[in-house]
Amino acid sequence: MEYRGWIGSSKSGVELMGDSVLWLQQHLHEHSLIYFIALYVVGGRPVAILTASFFRLNLLFFFPLVVFMDILQVPCFYYLYEHTFTSERLKRLSGYFQRKGEGAKDRSIFQRLKALGSVGVVLLTMLPVKGGGMWSGVFLAHIIAMPKKKSYTWLIVGSLLGSLMFLGLGDGLIRLYHLIA
Repeated sequence: MEYRGWIGSSKSGVELMGDSVLWLQQHLHEHSLIYFIALYVVGGRPVAILTASFFRLNLLFFFPLVVFMDILQVPCFYYLYEHTFTSERLKRLSGYFQRKGEGAKDRSIFQRLKALGSVGVVLLTMLPVKGGGMWSGVFLAHIIAMPKKKSYTWLIVGSLLGSLMFLGLGDGLIRLYHLIA
């Protein structure tokens, strides 16, 4: 019996991936904002910016959009950190956050970033690895009791630097591709 793959197709996974990339290249510019936001929600800042770079989308529009979407997350994360630990209605979720928070506080990298203060918040916010990003940057700022106004500034700086890092990475990968191809 032959494997029929995606929607009855007899193509291999590699062929399907190639077809998906071609379809995106042909249709992404028609609905680039919708796809970009979906990619940001699913894959975060790295996926959104690298995709915009690879598909040559207007980065003067999409770069500030990424930073704006990062900034929109900050009040949500602060709300979670400030209210889930004390809310009776969210006791189960509160326990989850407390366990995660205690585990993170004990890690040596977290201790080093905590000692760096504002610079640690920037570094943690700009890192695209597991345990980095906006969520973790807000967590670190909350743990070190950084005032919210000051933390917003440093979180935005981390978002900008992380986004610039991915713009550079995307540009470098595109140049490498053109050298090889």
